[in-house]
Amino acid sequence: MKPIDAELSLQQLDIVTNTSGNIVVSASAGTGKTRTMIAKIMQDLSENRTHKVIAAITFTRKATQEIRDRLTFDSSQCFIGTNNNFATDEVIKPFMKDVYGESFDIEMDTDYANKNRELKDFDEGVKSIEEYHTIYSYKNVKKNFVFDLALDILKKSVACRLYLQAKYCAIYIDEYQDCDIDMHNFLMHISDDLKIKTFIVGDDKQSIFQWKGAYPEVFKSIFVKENFTHKKLTMNHRSDKQIQDYSNLIFEETHPLVVNPQNCGNIIWIKATYDNWAGKVISLLDSEKTSALLRHTNTNAKTGADLLTKEGLEHIFIPKIPIENITTNTAWIYYAIASFVLLDTYSAYNFLNDIPVESDAFRVKEIKKILNDIKQNAESANQNAFNQSVNMLSGYLGYTTPKEHIDELYKTVTDKKFAVALNPERPRHCALTIHTSKGLEFEQVIIFIEDFAHNRELKEEHSKNHYVACTRAESKLIIVDTNIAGARTAQNRLLEMFYKAGIDPDKLISMQ
Repeated sequence: MKPIDAELSLQQLDIVTNTSGNIVVSASAGTGKTRTMIAKIMQDLSENRTHKVIAAITFTRKATQEIRDRLTFDSSQCFIGTNNNFATDEVIKPFMKDVYGESFDIEMDTDYANKNRELKDFDEGVKSIEEYHTIYSYKNVKKNFVFDLALDILKKSVACRLYLQAKYCAIYIDEYQDCDIDMHNFLMHISDDLKIKTFIVGDDKQSIFQWKGAYPEVFKSIFVKENFTHKKLTMNHRSDKQIQDYSNLIFEETHPLVVNPQNCGNIIWIKATYDNWAGKVISLLDSEKTSALLRHTNTNAKTGADLLTKEGLEHIFIPKIPIENITTNTAWIYYAIASFVLLDTYSAYNFLNDIPVESDAFRVKEIKKILNDIKQNAESANQNAFNQSVNMLSGYLGYTTPKEHIDELYKTVTDKKFAVALNPERPRHCALTIHTSKGLEFEQVIIFIEDFAHNRELKEEHSKNHYVACTRAESKLIIVDTNIAGARTAQNRLLEMFYKAGIDPDKLISMQ
């Protein structure tokens, strides 16, 4: 095992090799937080002399796969998955019967997006599990039933506490700024009461999901906990210095990082109208380098992609796919089927590898035959036969697939525009929403200043969206100004931060 990544910076190396115990890392955009977390996992496991394993917890399936791909050891015995899956698979499903009785010794599903089953309170959530064998979500997005329930079980089940303490030597949690209060309480109970070593990384400046219940204050509260060491990552390895300086001026706390700013022509503010902005942007782009238009809404991203394409440089809009809101245990199967139907590079062998549970009972020949039937039925628009084929495949794998979910899958596979959203290889030039772009990077980024203030109002969330958007850029940032009210509000806010830091805007921004 190679415990140390030779490319770690001094800041990263200090965290990986010189810091022990519970650690919370505040990591600015582009500072290599995932690389640092993975290096810390590798280092800790190289020193582990027990039977225990680790848990690496993320917010998305995509981030989970990235961690699996980058770990260079056999992680099959470890937990690498989403925070919700950790709570359900490691706490709720195996130990709910200990607290609530044998009637909960059942197979459970999850369906967090089901609007018809939204929960009013905790007791209704418990009853719904007993009646429907499914874990639903609270109607109030500021509350989180999954972690309410998991914490209740954790506190009341001795077996659950002993299991986690016996299994895990450490837990690593990414993107902690997106935690809500209930998730935070659950994770801190594991750290504080079960004494399982905890490594946390996040960036409150990138907390752009507060509308979903994220509460970045809980991340910052860990900085002052006596049982945690607070470390910072401030060296941006993604963007050039000019873009780094610009992004560091958005928040007062990062003003000290701006030293000797220079205008190298990599940030361009263009005055334009809705009729001519696309042509002006195209004249500034290098077609040989990747580029992305980032907008606040899908509609604006799609319209922008069409206009840029019309001006001579094709930009592919990356849409939200219908199956994206499916949150059951079978969600993976819809993505796998859609990938088989829409992507030439995805085969039955890929499907077999994506099955969460290993089993010698599954045969690629059988899976391939059913997948081909599904694809043929999708291409011939035979929805009844399509539904039957999907049910046949899910039954073969031991799953059930509700009709409403198959309907969303059918919408996905019968529209080729969704293929780009499934393809791990992004187009060279694309358009997507700011929220979707989080975690991605592009050589050139186009943003609209109006997207960071609405109705003459600028809130903290707008500054965070702006920070996330501009830090996706590696070498060029183009800011489009169409001179509407929101644009003036955002511009005034930026000028205020420049002057507060004692920086002349002309030192960083080229006006056109």
